[in-house]
Amino acid sequence: MTQMTVNIPKVLAALSPKEREGLIREGVYEAVQTRIRQIKADIAESEKQVSSFEEKYGISLEQFEKRLGDSDSVQAHEDYNDWFFWSEVLNKNRRLLNDLQENQDH
Repeated sequence: MTQMTVNIPKVLAALSPKEREGLIREGVYEAVQTRIRQIKADIAESEKQVSSFEEKYGISLEQFEKRLGDSDSVQAHEDYNDWFFWSEVLNKNRRLLNDLQENQDH
C-alpha cells in the first residue's frame, strides 16, 4: 500500500486516530465504489459503440484494419477512427476497472 499525506478539515483532525482513520478509509472506499460504477457505465457505452461497428461491417476491428487500405470510402475511414477510439476507451476502462477491483483494501 502506498502512503500519502492528505490535508483534512480540523473537525476530522480532532477525532481520535482510530476514528479518523476509519472515516477516511470508508470515504476512500465509497469514492472507489462510485468510480467503479462510472467506469462500468463507460464500459457499457464503449461496448455498445464497438458492437455497432462490428454489426455494421460484420467483422472485428482487426479484420477491418486489414481491409481498410483497399477502401477509398471516406465513411469507412471515419468509421475506423471512431471504432478505434471506442475500442481504446473500452480497453483502457477494462484495465482500470480490473486494477481498482483487484486492489481494494475493504
